[in-house]
Amino acid sequence: QPGLVSHNTMFTPVLRLTAVLCLAFGVATAKIQGDDCSIYSLNQCDGDVITTDASFEKARWFTPARGSEGWQESFQDYDRLVGYAHVVYDADLASATVTINATHRDDSDLTYVFGEEESASNSMSFDAKTDDTLLVSVKGADGSVLEMEPVDFAWNAPSVTPQGGDELYRSGQKGSIVEFFGWSHSDILSECAFLADAGYMGAKFFPPQEQVMSNEPFNNDLNPWFFMYQPMSYKLGGRMGTRDELRAAVHGCRALGVRTYADAVLNHMVGGGNDANPNHRDGTDACNYWGNKESSLEGGQSPSYTQSYVYEPSNVTGLPPSQEFPAVPYGPTDFHCERVLNSWTDPLDLNAGWLEGLVDLNTEKDNVQERIAAYLTDLLGMGFSGVRIDAAKHMAPDDLVGIFTKLRRNMGGSLPDDFVAWLEVLLGGEKDLLMCDPDSGYNYGSYLEDGLAAAGFDQDDINKIKIWNSGYPKEPDAGYCTISPVRNAIQNDDADQQTEGSTSRDMGDQGCVLIENCEADEHREFEVKLFEEPNGIQTSNDVDYPIRLGG
Repeated sequence: QPGLVSHNTMFTPVLRLTAVLCLAFGVATAKIQGDDCSIYSLNQCDGDVITTDASFEKARWFTPARGSEGWQESFQDYDRLVGYAHVVYDADLASATVTINATHRDDSDLTYVFGEEESASNSMSFDAKTDDTLLVSVKGADGSVLEMEPVDFAWNAPSVTPQGGDELYRSGQKGSIVEFFGWSHSDILSECAFLADAGYMGAKFFPPQEQVMSNEPFNNDLNPWFFMYQPMSYKLGGRMGTRDELRAAVHGCRALGVRTYADAVLNHMVGGGNDANPNHRDGTDACNYWGNKESSLEGGQSPSYTQSYVYEPSNVTGLPPSQEFPAVPYGPTDFHCERVLNSWTDPLDLNAGWLEGLVDLNTEKDNVQERIAAYLTDLLGMGFSGVRIDAAKHMAPDDLVGIFTKLRRNMGGSLPDDFVAWLEVLLGGEKDLLMCDPDSGYNYGSYLEDGLAAAGFDQDDINKIKIWNSGYPKEPDAGYCTISPVRNAIQNDDADQQTEGSTSRDMGDQGCVLIENCEADEHREFEVKLFEEPNGIQTSNDVDYPIRLGG
């Protein structure tokens, strides 16, 4: 059965793709025939369909086995064993239960290792007597072994005592956060003494998770900035530094009285074709081939696979690859089926479309929400005080309620006192859909707020979950038309606008981008205005817009 699909993405070329496939239960079961550079075209959808058919689970376990062709040490035994550590704190954050959620392909009996203690149980409790990171792993009776990310406990992070006293910052609920776009973890640490002296509340880090990298240029750019927004796993080994370097920076800044915040990429994983599969081709008459992408992780990349631009089936399953990220772990049905995001006014497209070809997580699924919440818990456990949520408008409001509800449970039943999240909801021309019409069916204003309240959040915790107001400074009311401006974070210049090919908003004559026809003195005036008399104040400068971003 022939297939035809067109991809238009900033991460991979514009291509015409064809493949001759034998389909069984929706999954191709034969190697592509002929020499016409055909590639698989599977799991495409349109209309109201957004879920990946359950039959694609048969394509799981694509990772090469230990010692086989294509295997590398960092792949461990991901061909048969996957898992992650799930941490739930008690209310005082002074004790926690660690559960290792692991799955073996062949249902082998498992032994769980917490530090130096082996257990038949996958859960163990810890308290402040554990004053270092906890090493966790799991062993299969067949000899398979999986070493997971270590656990950082919140009680080991230094307390934050700003120079002027924390009451000035309302215990982390009011202040200025500097965005360090593209700075290494160690360089941010070197700036934290200045930030403390200057009265800044915090520093925002680049996405800290393992990211795609390449040794081949893309459009004459080796590892462009947007590769850092393409996760290969939730391991904290991003391009800006290792997990140990990240911990040192977070703890060091906190000890100086400066809070830290992470850029969290939760909507998607890598772009289709930007994965660890060594066999890709473009499906065009030119028939261009390329190999695997690498990653930022020290010691070797995690395995990662997508359904895009592939033509070879697995030696194990006999099936083509689907979306699979064993180090998370995510499998094929944890993603939406592939659909082009071609409407910015259709809630279904906004939620399930593959944004610029990025494989889109099915955040409606409970297990996906649990894994995302566990990742956020890991960040807070290391000592981060909050997160920016990238591409939040491509995650349905109800899904965000589910994720924050699980995070709140993980953190002992309430969000930490100093927790702040700001959601990237680019309004564009869709302010009514996204913010101002609570009955639009896809509203991050009062609809999201009502959903949080219905889930049991009190107003204090609701106020900690803010909207990055992309209407500021030209249309500030667009960001709070159905909510209080207390739930807004505002910014003048931002990294999106400073980056070629990426825009966030129209500031008109009310702001300017430093690197784009904007003189330093003019830019400084807008920055001063951001703090002294920003546009759109409803109550007072002391109350509204409690989080203000610069950098």
